[in-house]
Amino acid sequence: MTQTMTRAISAYRTTSASVHPLVAVVRLFDEMLVQIRRGVQAIEARRHEDSFIAIAKAGLVLQGLSHNLRFDMGGDVAETLLSTYTKNCIALHTAYGKPDAVARYRTIAAGLAELRDAWAQAAGMRTLAEEAQMVSAPGPRRS
Repeated sequence: MTQTMTRAISAYRTTSASVHPLVAVVRLFDEMLVQIRRGVQAIEARRHEDSFIAIAKAGLVLQGLSHNLRFDMGGDVAETLLSTYTKNCIALHTAYGKPDAVARYRTIAAGLAELRDAWAQAAGMRTLAEEAQMVSAPGPRRS
């Protein structure tokens, strides 16, 4: 296990000890989506090393999530999540350097955003669309 991977798993465990596990999962998805967005921006700016680092961080979040699944309690759901996390991690890494990497990353991010929103609903949190609406909603008028 690499030092970076150890830190990612440690960060997950620290976060999961201080907040509800579902909230921690949503926060990890948020961080993963931020890293994918940074990776896309870096590709567009031709900063390939920065892109690689951001995508690797997103992959580490997926690995951390998959390593913390409870197969003894989740059964089929845990197996499905493991498959989903693993396939998305592979897709992230195989997209790197491809001519259509930006499109691939956006597609992956869209799917992960849907999964993030499912976790958010289970945790009683806002979906990404609801958060965006809150940000764009006009504030109270002042006289």
